[in-house]
Amino acid sequence: MDKNQRFLKRLSSKEFAAVEIVLRKILSKNTTGLDIKKLSGYSDVYRVRTGNIRIIFLDDKRHAEVLEISRRSEKTYKDF
Repeated sequence: MDKNQRFLKRLSSKEFAAVEIVLRKILSKNTTGLDIKKLSGYSDVYRVRTGNIRIIFLDDKRHAEVLEISRRSEKTYKDF
């Protein structure tokens, strides 16, 4: 089990439902209505905010890949 799966398992049902909706939108490339920002220093890496949870993902023209899911902290953007 990787780090993202362990994180998702520890979420409350309400938080998990919110994250699941965002993940489905990211992976289907239907990102309308999401709070997305491009991370500086990277060409195709973005983050989505869902409450205090951050989803960092890679989005090139062919596919989207989730890199990290974590709570907002000082280390959120350093360890992915």
